[in-house]
Amino acid sequence: MTVVKGRASPGRQKAYQDGPYRHGYPGRVSIPRVDLWIAAFLGLRRQDSAVGGVADPSSLGMSPVFAFLCSCALVVAALAANASRLGEGWAVPAFYCAIAAIFLPAAARIIHPGASRLERLALIVIVTSALFVVRLIRAPVAFIDHDEFLHWATVNDILEAGRLFLPNPLLPVSPLYPGLELITSALVNLSGLSVFAAGLIVLAAARMVLMLTLFLLFEKITGSARIASIACLIYMGSSTFLLFDVHYSYESLAIPMLAAVLLASESRRMERSDAAGWPTVVATMVLIVALAATHHLTSYFCTALLCGTAVMECLRQGASAMQRRQAILLASIAVIAPVAWSKIVGNPTGSYILPVLAGGLHEVAQLVSSSTSTRKLFVSDTGALAPAWQRYLTMAGVALICLGLLTGFLRSLVFNGQLRNASILWPPTRWRLWRSSLLQILVLVTLAYPVSIIFRLTRSGWEIGNRIGSLSFLGVAIVVAVAVAAFWHGASRGWLRATALAAAATTVLVAGVISSEGPRILVPAGYEVSADSSSIEPMGISAAKWTREWLGGDQHFAADRINRLLLSTYGRQKVSTTLESGQDTGMAITAANLGPMERKLLIDSGVGFVMVDLRMTTGLPGVGVYFDGGAQDRNHMVPLQPSSLLKFNSEPDVDRTFDNGFMVIFDVGRLGKTRQPAPAVPGQRTGEPVQSLGRTDGDLQ
Repeated sequence: MTVVKGRASPGRQKAYQDGPYRHGYPGRVSIPRVDLWIAAFLGLRRQDSAVGGVADPSSLGMSPVFAFLCSCALVVAALAANASRLGEGWAVPAFYCAIAAIFLPAAARIIHPGASRLERLALIVIVTSALFVVRLIRAPVAFIDHDEFLHWATVNDILEAGRLFLPNPLLPVSPLYPGLELITSALVNLSGLSVFAAGLIVLAAARMVLMLTLFLLFEKITGSARIASIACLIYMGSSTFLLFDVHYSYESLAIPMLAAVLLASESRRMERSDAAGWPTVVATMVLIVALAATHHLTSYFCTALLCGTAVMECLRQGASAMQRRQAILLASIAVIAPVAWSKIVGNPTGSYILPVLAGGLHEVAQLVSSSTSTRKLFVSDTGALAPAWQRYLTMAGVALICLGLLTGFLRSLVFNGQLRNASILWPPTRWRLWRSSLLQILVLVTLAYPVSIIFRLTRSGWEIGNRIGSLSFLGVAIVVAVAVAAFWHGASRGWLRATALAAAATTVLVAGVISSEGPRILVPAGYEVSADSSSIEPMGISAAKWTREWLGGDQHFAADRINRLLLSTYGRQKVSTTLESGQDTGMAITAANLGPMERKLLIDSGVGFVMVDLRMTTGLPGVGVYFDGGAQDRNHMVPLQPSSLLKFNSEPDVDRTFDNGFMVIFDVGRLGKTRQPAPAVPGQRTGEPVQSLGRTDGDLQ
């Protein structure tokens, strides 16, 4: 508590503490005013009157109007996506403007205290649905993002074989955490839908469950529907929210499950009696076990949250012995479940996660010691610089989040206190008087956000920072929401301040999308080399389908990063990856000559066919690598040489099985005498190369 020392009377001291300083006391002006301003800015005293709403809680208010506005913005987004496929330069800025138009009006209404609880909830549902439709507009007919193919291959294995845990060379850990694939395969079998359609239904349901669960969770731990709705808006500003967390990937299901675990845990604490909380404890335990079988990293984060909550619950004054035992039990299950599941399926996460973490920590150490980053900000792996407006918006978004954390961190701790007139400077005997132990932990989780920014400055640690940032936003959302409701806006009934804050929240949203997707958010007009979704196009899909029709499934292929995705899913072939075999077959494909080392590499890997994509010779890889990202597959200065890729033509024991003008499949089965040559195309002599199936301009016949 702020105390003014000197000859001032107790009444004067109280004026310094609780009210604005009055003029007329010479010699005592500057220090008290600065002191009070800092206290107000950081939120050292509690102000409950500024965080509540004032409207009728049962009114839908203006939500139908905002639904119409969102639909108009989605039309603009659809036009922009179509324009991008036609090569129009205005498509990407228009697409980002459509995203902002979906978010901004609803954000202004939610921040304003005049909205009712029902209206806030309706607006959250409307904005969530509209942003999910943005994902559909971007990829309306098929999966196009890299991680989606990894899990699509696992679903195909489950549907074809009717059993779990079949190996997936694209991502060996995927079949071992089959929560998402189990739900999708069940829906496919029950409905007859395609994997893509069933996957979209699962993702849409998961996204809606996530936002509704977060609203209820934030409302429970703060007691304010206004803060809860603002926190949901801020959470949408996470870099992974708009697209990555609605990719067909196990994290997209795991995060809603994590939110459900936290909501159930908090609901248990708020039961009328300790005994009444045991059914909720059992339900929470079931969710924890299901999460452990769905995604490793999210289950580990859940373990950290529940263990921290248990510690805080044991420290909290006023918690009953039963509440403490229940919290400890849930924390114990949260520790046991992921460890036990990892042991059951063979402990795969160590070899999968630890190398990435070690590389990221090494580059962070280099960054700290030398103050030089291994990754150039806003510069792609091809050397293209992001537009100025994207660079400025991204920096503005990070700055706004940091400002919100600065003004909300201590204010959230004060807000969580049981004493209405207490400050953060409580006496030591009273500092354990908080209402929600989970809220204490979520506030502390925000300390991970600056760490995620540091990791994102490195090349190897970018993915780590991206994952940490998305999980830390559970805390960032609630802390920034408290700052907005209690400090930046308060109980003001005017629309100017609410609109300004909504514009700031929109900046955070757009900045998060830019930092994750950047200029490549839409499918471009032409093919881009090794650029994930920008490299998925009809020629590669047709070639993959050809292999299944003419060569049969389950042939062993070596191919580049993009074509092995297509071969594994559309072609149902087995592909060679470093993750599965430890052998980098890309070295044999890109070598200048097919020497003894390259032959041995292909033979030891069991490769029967090599697919060569000559389009790799037209540009640098969009994601930095052509194949598995080994030592020789990074830091490319020039594109690959055509002579290196076509060296197989001169080998007498290699046959050319397919050629469409840009993509060539070589039969290398006779190198190791491991199998018979591939069946000949009808009407063609055995051993004779297949004629080109496409024109030299690359158009399919």
